[in-house]
Amino acid sequence: MKKIIVVMLIMTTLFVTSCSKSTKEETQQAEPIYNPLTYEQVSDQHDLERRVFIVSLDNSPAARPQSGLSDADIMYEVPAEGGISRYLALFYVGSADTIGPVRSARPYMVDITREWDGVFVHCGWSEDAKAYLNRGYVDFINEFGYGSSFWRDKSRKAPHNLYTSTENLYAIVEEEGWDSVNLVREFSFYSSDDLLVGDKADLIDIDYPVANNRYKYDQKSGLYLRYINSEAQIDPNNDQQIEVANIIVQKVASKVLDSAGRLSIDLTGSGEAMLFSKGTVRIGSWKRADLDSPTYFCDSAGNEWQLAPGKTWIQICDQRVDISYQDTTATTEEE
Repeated sequence: MKKIIVVMLIMTTLFVTSCSKSTKEETQQAEPIYNPLTYEQVSDQHDLERRVFIVSLDNSPAARPQSGLSDADIMYEVPAEGGISRYLALFYVGSADTIGPVRSARPYMVDITREWDGVFVHCGWSEDAKAYLNRGYVDFINEFGYGSSFWRDKSRKAPHNLYTSTENLYAIVEEEGWDSVNLVREFSFYSSDDLLVGDKADLIDIDYPVANNRYKYDQKSGLYLRYINSEAQIDPNNDQQIEVANIIVQKVASKVLDSAGRLSIDLTGSGEAMLFSKGTVRIGSWKRADLDSPTYFCDSAGNEWQLAPGKTWIQICDQRVDISYQDTTATTEEE
């Protein structure tokens, strides 16, 4: 009887040891999980099981510096009335304790939110945007109806002082039952060993009438440092200059709608695009089948561009925006 018990104990020990070893090996061999929008590694699959939301941000001079730009997964800059531009901060994996200043909605901002099946966050709206949002194409959070989830910074003048946070916004999304997990589109990324093809461009100027942007490529980090109106653009959330891995220029045509200068921008169809990445520039095109489809950025052969891992800024540029770039490392034959 004692022999049988000893044998059973040995078998049990072997089984437990084998299971522990197997579990350990499986853990060691687990594939890393990446954010499909940045190719930055995330700690857990649950980090990707959330709803995208897009926040309309003020970019008038009185609104600077804005908070949360460096925390967003993707940043858009879009033309707006009066020569100003607005930012759209897309949050998916990224989080921020402070996001703002939050501003009003325009129809083309809703068009961008539709391609991500996202929740649109804003304060107020144009009449066209109000009618559009009330037709139910996207879920939206207007500060007018969720005031307790926003706050005013008394050190700034209204209307350039309204803020929120990812924690507050996700609480609303959960409360409203908008937290169903959607498949987020994936960008294509290249590895560090891939050879980039394109002309060199380490200094980029993208000038909206009231927002002159400059990107300077830093060879050491492989990222672009962002400047606005000749000054380093700092995010108060971390007191660091904004760094960008990729800049995509999407050229569009706009039309003035009214005496206030509000714009109509068609974001479907196709047009010219430019990609700045790793100190190079490539010319290609963008295409979008309809408002509920993603926008693809492609090379001259129609293949989707591969991006450098990291944050991407998408600059939507109409005919009023001046775009230029140069290779400051180039030398002449005399030099």
